[in-house]
Amino acid sequence: MFTMMAGILVFSLLLAACGSSNTGSSTTPTTGASSVGPNGKGCKKAGILLPETATSERWDHKDRPLLIADITKALGTAPFFNNAQGSASTQQTQAEADLANGACILVLAPFDSIQAASIVAAAKAKGVPVISYDRLTYSADLNYYVSFDNTKVGALQGGYVADNYKSFVTANGTTNTVMINGAQTDNNALLFAAGAHSALDPLFSSGALKKVYEKFTPGWDKWEGACHGPGCDSSRYPEHP
Repeated sequence: MFTMMAGILVFSLLLAACGSSNTGSSTTPTTGASSVGPNGKGCKKAGILLPETATSERWDHKDRPLLIADITKALGTAPFFNNAQGSASTQQTQAEADLANGACILVLAPFDSIQAASIVAAAKAKGVPVISYDRLTYSADLNYYVSFDNTKVGALQGGYVADNYKSFVTANGTTNTVMINGAQTDNNALLFAAGAHSALDPLFSSGALKKVYEKFTPGWDKWEGACHGPGCDSSRYPEHP
């Protein structure tokens, strides 16, 4: 559902950004970034930059087809598509290639919210607006940010535990609680954690639950997430690469 709603918002932003400026000219715009107006006015070629596929199938199976379809509809031409496969440096290279090939709007879901600021800077130098999609890019030069209420998502996750923890405690005979968060380089993970804490901290403070461990997971790596905590035995996961 989020992917569909975010796609609609990106579609709306693209329509607003790429609408031709009312200059009285009937010249057909070209695809190069240098030929478009401020904020991507008249743009006909966008670049999509997605972060990875390792942690969620949504990026390739949901976001990719919906973004390509909506952007093609908005601009009249298919966008460049890239997936960084979990590498900030790869995403930087992909963005630079899109800009060199004439992309005049970038839709960026950063793998690393901090390092991706250099992508925004490179785009700004060419007068190309950047829409940060799903994940926030830490840059004051960002043009748009499309996401969902990440704090609310975390609160719903924590709220489920708050509503059901008594049955877990009864079944397992312990109040020990472990929190495994996402990557600190993804702003969403920080907001998820903050939302979850809003629901769980009162239980930790009262002693109803005991938080014994909490850690963020570099790169949202599923194997790191599966084997967190003191005494974790990675041999339990023979498929670990």
